[in-house]
This record gives sequence, structure tokens and C-alpha cells, in this order.
Amino acid sequence: MQIRGALLVGLLVVGSVASAQAGWVIEQINVAKQPRGDAGPEEPATLRISEGRLRVAQPNIVTVQDCVKSRFIMFVPERNIYWSGSIDEYVSELRGQLTRSLVAGAPVGATPSTGEAPKIPTVNAAGLPKIVVRKTEEQAKIAGYDTIKYVIESDGATFQEVWLSTAINMNADLDPKKYLACQTKVSAGMAGASASHFNALYRSPDYLALLSSGAILKTITNHAAGSYTQEVRSVTRADIADNEFDVPTGATRASLNDLFEPVKR
Repeated sequence: MQIRGALLVGLLVVGSVASAQAGWVIEQINVAKQPRGDAGPEEPATLRISEGRLRVAQPNIVTVQDCVKSRFIMFVPERNIYWSGSIDEYVSELRGQLTRSLVAGAPVGATPSTGEAPKIPTVNAAGLPKIVVRKTEEQAKIAGYDTIKYVIESDGATFQEVWLSTAINMNADLDPKKYLACQTKVSAGMAGASASHFNALYRSPDYLALLSSGAILKTITNHAAGSYTQEVRSVTRADIADNEFDVPTGATRASLNDLFEPVKR
């Protein structure tokens, strides 16, 4: 297994019983598709949302974002290691790794050189692509809910296709403004052709209005390497224990570089 640039992941919390808070459990399937149309295997993901916190569990990694405290956790269950810190610390370390790898020509996850601490990258908002959110007439039933398709254009090209349901409102559990503020910070650490599009998207007032109006149940993101589909299969109201968003008991702290390294077998 190798973790390369993963932002959202899967986690088993072991510990004492903790207080529970109202929230949401969302089951979804993620599928990557190559430019020629070949689809990869379906990868399941479980999202838990409560009190401004988002936990995403995938087969190989778990990610927790606390959009109230601006905290970030990554956990690799197979190796029982984790990293935690502020979102600013996460972005600066990740960007530092990417920069060193590009300079050295080494893969992300290569042993970093010693030297100055990485800086938090800055984004020139004025130079970002123009985002346009366009409502279509297309409708679909997803996870049992009626949805309407929206197309999100970035500098005139289709960047995302999203299906939104107005029957679900999670704003009290994950405030759209605070969520996008988190994503704006995280996207500053991105590299590659899609980075500018995500940076523009998370700063778009029209995208904020879209998120505030309901729940997005399906997203197709188009990029140079093909496309990436995220589709919700079920949405459930649930009480979620606070320790679901904590560092797993018994896990060992590691650097981000260690988390991104492939497992040595």
C-alpha cells in the first residue's frame, strides 16, 4: 500500500466510551477513471459529520478535519501510525515535501532533506480561474433522494458535475462557510494541474451558495488524468461519539513523510 496525497481516509478508534453528539453517517463509493474511459475498482468510504468535524474512512487511511478548531489528523490503520496538528501545519509540511520532491526529482514520500522549516504557501486569488455554477434540467434519484444536476465550469471548461438534493440540510452540523475555509487552507498545499481549479472553487461565493442550499450526493471531477466520481449510497442521522474524531488510542505518532511512505513488506 502507498499513500500519495490522500486527504480523506478510514479509522478504527479504540478506547473508552465517549459522549455522543447528533450528526450524520454517509456511505459513498469513489471511482477513478482513466482518460480513455477505463474505470478503476470501486473504493468505499464512510463519512461521519458532527459539530463542525468531518471524518472520512477509506480502506487504507483515515482523515479527520475539525473545521471549528482548524485541526487535522491522518491515520494509517495497517501501520497504526498517525499525524496530527493544525491545518496550517499540515499544509506547510505537505507543501514542503512536494517542493523537495520536485527539486530532487524524488517521489513524494522520499526522505526529506534537513534545512529550513517549510512555509505555508500563498495563493494569488486574483490569478485563479473563473468559476461559474450552472443549473441544468437533468434530474436523478441518488441514495433515495431527488437531485438536480449542476455543472461547475472553471475558465469555461467543465471541472465538476454535481447532483444536489435540497431534501437534506447538514448546515447545523458542518457549517458551509467554516468547511470551505478549511478546504481553502488545504487546497493551498495542492500541486498539479487541478490545484488552481480547487483553489478557485473553494473561494467561489456561488459554490458556497450551492453547498448552503442542500447536500451534494454525487460529484464527478474532471482532470488531466481522467475523472474521479464520488457517489453517496446512503445518508443516515446518527449519534456519533466524540472520540471518533480523536487520535486512535495506542497509535504511534509519525511524520507526514512516514505516513506517505509505502509499506515495506
